[in-house]
Amino acid sequence: MAADAPVQDKRAPKAAAKSDPQKPPAPVPAEIEVARGDTLFRIAAKARHPGASLNQTVLALYRANPEAFFDANINQLIVGRTLKVPSMETVTAVDAAEAGRQLKQLIARPQTPVPSAPPQVKEAPPVPKPRPDLPPKPAARVPAMTPAQAAERFQEGISLERKGDLQAAMTAYLAAGESGNGLAQKRLGDIYNTGNAVVQRDYETSLRWYQRARAQGVEIPKPITNPGVRLH
Repeated sequence: MAADAPVQDKRAPKAAAKSDPQKPPAPVPAEIEVARGDTLFRIAAKARHPGASLNQTVLALYRANPEAFFDANINQLIVGRTLKVPSMETVTAVDAAEAGRQLKQLIARPQTPVPSAPPQVKEAPPVPKPRPDLPPKPAARVPAMTPAQAAERFQEGISLERKGDLQAAMTAYLAAGESGNGLAQKRLGDIYNTGNAVVQRDYETSLRWYQRARAQGVEIPKPITNPGVRLH
């Protein structure tokens, strides 16, 4: 007689129990910006290290960010400031009980009145500038020589030139020429056209004196020494 076949257990096997590991704590931010409506305790709840108490975190945040509190008052957190979150070692350096006692003293301080905007300072009216002294009147010009005087000065120039005093002669010719003496103007044109021991050859200046002489009716020989300069 054949042996009976083994009875199979048709029940489904029990599923292995799934483990439910705890989620890791969210990382503590390095900095937190103070928003409108925030309190130091609300910020401390976000910046709290695992194992640190809320009071320890609040006290550490206050000490690490003195510039974020108006007049160093823990009750007056300034909106817009960025708080640096201290390390776990810094937060737990003061035990929880001592942190609670210190916080109680800090919170008991009354708020400091915030000064209103300073009154607008009106600009002082501009100081009138002192009136500058009027410029001195130009000295009266020495009247030009009369035609007779200019002619006489021209003759002096000829005499001085013959004596070899070229500098004095040039001064006399210039005085007579500026006063409208045509012969003096022609002589100045001749001197500048050739040059001498007193003045260098200057064709442009020579041309100007020749033109002034011709305007007085003095005949100017053509061509003059410099072929590149023409009288118009």
